[in-house]
Amino acid sequence: MGVFRSKSRISTGKSRLTPLKSRLGRKTQIIAKTPRERRKKGELTKAKLRVWELCKQITRAECIKNHGKLVCYTSGKTLVFSKDAHTGHYITSSWCSIELRYDLKNLRVQSYDENINKNGNTLQFRENLIRDHGVEYVDELWTRNKATKGRPYLLQWFLDKESAYKALLSTLQASQ
Repeated sequence: MGVFRSKSRISTGKSRLTPLKSRLGRKTQIIAKTPRERRKKGELTKAKLRVWELCKQITRAECIKNHGKLVCYTSGKTLVFSKDAHTGHYITSSWCSIELRYDLKNLRVQSYDENINKNGNTLQFRENLIRDHGVEYVDELWTRNKATKGRPYLLQWFLDKESAYKALLSTLQASQ
């Protein structure tokens, strides 16, 4: 086995090891890397995660309220296991504004296959939205997306959204 080296000291081998390749085909040295410290999450990131968790819970609760079980919005399949239920966006989260990313009008329950493997199946999603709510509903989502894209959202916006969604979730759970 090669020599364990770090920049200033010889390692005991408890750290991650990375082999160095030699250009001349000589023996390879292994240099020890110390694990990096993770950066702590800020308040804004924590608030985004809390709001997203509430969005997931609300979309699932609304689906169960309407159908009595979890049903994929795009394919219509019954989801036997709750772990297969994803919260899908009509306007993909990479394209939409922050406001629409957490807006319940843009979110529906989808199966893993529809959300991940078929990238949300946007065409069927659109057809189902038009069937359920009309063309104006879909057009309004795209108009709001264009109007709010690129706008900064501060921590207070997420805290307000969190308190509103907590109240909505409690009323949904009380009605079941």
